[in-house]
Amino acid sequence: MSNHRGMRVQVNPVEASLQAWWAPDRYGRLADVLGHAMAAPAADVPGAHWHCEAASDAALELSLARDGLCVRLRYRLEDNGGLRIDCEAVAIAPARIGLAAPAFNLHGGGMVADHVLRVAADHYLPAAGVTEVAGSAFDFRQPAPLGARLAWPGAQPAGTVGFDHGFCLAADGLLREAARVADPASGRELRFFTTQPRLRLQSDQHRFCLATEALELPCGAAARHTFVYRLGVQDIDAFDISESVSVALNK
Repeated sequence: MSNHRGMRVQVNPVEASLQAWWAPDRYGRLADVLGHAMAAPAADVPGAHWHCEAASDAALELSLARDGLCVRLRYRLEDNGGLRIDCEAVAIAPARIGLAAPAFNLHGGGMVADHVLRVAADHYLPAAGVTEVAGSAFDFRQPAPLGARLAWPGAQPAGTVGFDHGFCLAADGLLREAARVADPASGRELRFFTTQPRLRLQSDQHRFCLATEALELPCGAAARHTFVYRLGVQDIDAFDISESVSVALNK
């Protein structure tokens, strides 16, 4: 898919996963900002193969029917830089659907420690249960670099090299901005919108992932979910960073 801004998005029509996303930086230079996926595939169904129902220069529609589960995914690359993904599912038997969650590196390669994150969440989900983010490494209500926060005590479980935590969002079912990530070097900015009440942040040294929670469908249930990844360019000085980016660059 492509849009009038020169962006190109490649989707694997069999696995329903994003393969590449070419986007311009502040100087108009294109780079692929996707890495390998870190989270669940678009449908948590063993051996699932999607079928392409329709495709155009800016849109793609995939469907899946298997073991009493029917799912339809609609992708649309908009001229404002947003990739909108609408999911509709009906389950004849109990089913679990993990929605597509690509991994990003907004610089197009290298480290993501200097990527600046903001998350619209007052609570996060450690192993012990729901906890307020205030005073913790997970308080991204004001933008902060990933690398700097990983240096805080308790930010990384033993044996890990990044974040792998859930955040609680507004649970009203409306499409809202849940998170925003900016790369100071390239000027690229990713805004993530979702209708789901939870967000999962995953990261390592070279990529990060913003994922929605899996949909749990009981027998006979139907569900709809929309999420949007919107890429653009902005002046990093306008992002109101709460901590020094240079601290992250030294990590």
